[in-house]
Amino acid sequence: MNCFKSRIAAVLLVVFASLVLVSGTQASEPTAQPIRVVNPKVLRGDDVAAARTPLGLPNDYKPFVARLKSGDLLVVAFCFGPIAGVDGYAERAVFWRSKDGGRTWGPREERLDIQGREFGLTALSDGTLLMTCHWLSRDVFNPSKHTHSKVFRSTDEGKTWSEIRIGPDGFPNQAQTSADWMAFEIPDKNRPGKFLTCLGVSMQHGKQDAPKVVRIWQSRDSGKTWDKSLRPDTAGWIDVDGFFSQTVTFTTPSGRLLHPVRVDRTGPHWHIPGTPKLLAKESGDQGDRMMLWESGDGGKSWSKHRKHGTFGTYGEMYPRLLTLNDGRTLLTFTVRSNPTDGHDLGLRAILSGDEGRTWDFSHDRLVISDVNQGASGGGFGNTIQLPDGTLVSVYSYRGADTKTQVEAVRWKLPATNKE
Repeated sequence: MNCFKSRIAAVLLVVFASLVLVSGTQASEPTAQPIRVVNPKVLRGDDVAAARTPLGLPNDYKPFVARLKSGDLLVVAFCFGPIAGVDGYAERAVFWRSKDGGRTWGPREERLDIQGREFGLTALSDGTLLMTCHWLSRDVFNPSKHTHSKVFRSTDEGKTWSEIRIGPDGFPNQAQTSADWMAFEIPDKNRPGKFLTCLGVSMQHGKQDAPKVVRIWQSRDSGKTWDKSLRPDTAGWIDVDGFFSQTVTFTTPSGRLLHPVRVDRTGPHWHIPGTPKLLAKESGDQGDRMMLWESGDGGKSWSKHRKHGTFGTYGEMYPRLLTLNDGRTLLTFTVRSNPTDGHDLGLRAILSGDEGRTWDFSHDRLVISDVNQGASGGGFGNTIQLPDGTLVSVYSYRGADTKTQVEAVRWKLPATNKE
C-alpha cells in the first residue's frame, strides 16, 4: 500500500502540469460529411448539413457531452496511454470545452486525477455536474483490485471534482458495482418547486443477486449526500448486466420514466420474440441489445414497454434520450454490430412524437456517424440541443490505423414533410 500511495503522490505532482500543458485543440480542420436520413417517412429525405470537428489524440475513446449552466459545452472521454513514471495500465478522463456552441473547441485536458472509463455526464438543473464511471480491476491506481463504479461531483463546471465509490457496502464481496451513465431529476413532493436527484445503481455479473442489490439513490442536495434506501421493483430482472448498467434513465415532460436496459447476448432475455436466432453463435458482447422499461411512480416499480419491451434490434445499444425544444424525444444510440440500415457501425438517432410511447427504428433514421473501420469502436456518444435548436453530438470511431478517434458534430434536424 505504501508503494501505491507513492505512485499516487508522484502522479499528483504532474496533475497540475497536465491541466495546463495540454495537447492541441483538435486533430484537423472541421469536415462536412452530411448526416443521412434512411427511409424517410415523416422527415424529408435530403442530406443534413453537418460540421464535424475532430478532437484529441489517437486512442481517446467513448465521449459524452453536456451543456453547462453557463452555456459552455463540456465533453469528457477517456484515454489509456502510458504515463511517465508509472508502471502499469491506467485509464483517466480527458476534457474539451467550447464557449461557442461547439463551433470551436479548446485544448485537450488530460486529467490524471480522474481515473476510470466510460464517463457519463449529467448537468443538473442547479448547475451541479455528476459524472459516473467504471474502474477496472487491472487499473494500476485501483487499490481494491476489483472492478467497480464511482460517482464524481463538481460545482464549478468541471474544474474540480469530488468522488465517491459505489459499494462495497450493500453489495456482495467484490461485487462489480455499476450505475447509469446519467442521473435524472424528478419533482420532490415534500419540497414544492425542488427536485430529487436520482441515480440508478446495481451490479454486473450478479445473476441471482441482481434483484437484491438494485437501488435508486436519491439526493436532496444535488448529489452531495445520498439516501440509498429505495429498492425498486424490477420484476425479478436477472442478466449479466445489471438493471442500471451501461444505460440511462430518462424523465419525460409528463413525469414518466423510460429506461432502456442493456440485454446480454448470453442472458435469458436476449432473443426478441418472433425473430430467428441468427446471432446465437456471435462472440463477445457486440450483439447485445436494448429492452425498454417504464415507470409511472418515480422509479419505485418497473414494467416492460408494450409487453415484451422490444426496443431496436440486435447490436443496437448505448441509448441516450433528450427532450427537444419542440417537445419531441430524440433517441441517440449506437449500432455496434449487424447494421440493418446499409451503413457501417456508428451513431444513429430516431425521434418519438409522443414522449417515447411509440418508436420506429426503420424509418426517419438519422445516420450521425458511419466511418468506423473494423468490428468495434464506433459510436457511444450522446446529443444535446442548444437554445437556437442546433444539435451537438459526440462519438468515437476506429480508423484505418485501428486506433479510436473522437469527434463532435453540429447539425440541425431536417424539416418534416408538412413543413
